[in-house]
Amino acid sequence: MTKPVEVNGVVIGSGLPKICVPLTGKKKEELLEEASRAKAAAPDLAEWRADYYEHLNCEEDFTQTLKEIKEELGDIPLIFTIRSAEEGGKADISEEEYADRVLEAAESGCAELIDVEVFSRKNTDQLIEKLHTTGAKVIASTHDFHKTDDSEILKKRFLQMDSTGADILKMAVMPAEFDDVASLMQVTNEMVEEHTEKPVISMAMGNLGFISRIAGENFGSAVTFAAIGATSAPGQFPIEELRMMMNVLHKKNIEED
Repeated sequence: MTKPVEVNGVVIGSGLPKICVPLTGKKKEELLEEASRAKAAAPDLAEWRADYYEHLNCEEDFTQTLKEIKEELGDIPLIFTIRSAEEGGKADISEEEYADRVLEAAESGCAELIDVEVFSRKNTDQLIEKLHTTGAKVIASTHDFHKTDDSEILKKRFLQMDSTGADILKMAVMPAEFDDVASLMQVTNEMVEEHTEKPVISMAMGNLGFISRIAGENFGSAVTFAAIGATSAPGQFPIEELRMMMNVLHKKNIEED
C-alpha cells in the first residue's frame, strides 16, 4: 500500500497521477516565460531542468533564477533536476558542483522536491541524507534513453533506489517493442503492490511508450510528464491533450467498477 507524499497540498501517490511540466529554458527570461505559461496551464507539479540553463555553474545567478522561477510558479511544487548527459540530459558538471547545486536548491526552500540520479552519481546515499535535513523530498531516478532491460533488472534497480532512503522512485526507459512497455508497467505494478510503500513513477519513452504516460492510474505510476512548449523527453504530450486522455480513461475505470 502506497504511503502518499504530500507537497504544498499536492498528494503524490494517491488518486489520479499528477501532471508535471518541465521548464527547459537556457536563459532566465525564457525560464520565467515558461514558468508563467506553466502556472496558467495549472499542472500539479513543475520541474526545472537546470541542466539546460546556461549559468548553472554561476552560484549567484543560479540562486537568483531559482528564486524568481518559484515566485512565478507560486504554490505549484517545484522539482529541481540536473540531468546528466549519461541519462539524456545536458549537464557538464563535476560531482562536487552537482552536490553543491542540488543542496543549494533544497536549502533555498524554492524547490520542494530534488531529483537525484542514484546510478550516475557518487555517494548518493549521503547526499540524500543531507537533502532530507533541509526538509526537501527526494526523487531517486534512473533514465535509459537507449533500451529497456529485462524485468528482473528493472525490479532490481527499483529496489536499489528504494534502499537509498529517497521518498519517491522514478524510472524512464526507451522501449524497442511493445513488450518492453508492458514489462515496465508490470514491474511498476509489482513494486507498488508488493515491494515498496513509496510512490513510484515510471514511463516508457517515445511513440511506443505513449500508453505509459496516460494509464498510470491503471498500473501504479504516480506522476506523468507533459509539455507546455519544448519537451524534455521523447513522447511527451501537450498538457491539454494529456489531461483530456487521462480524464477519459479515469471515467472508463469508474464505469467498469
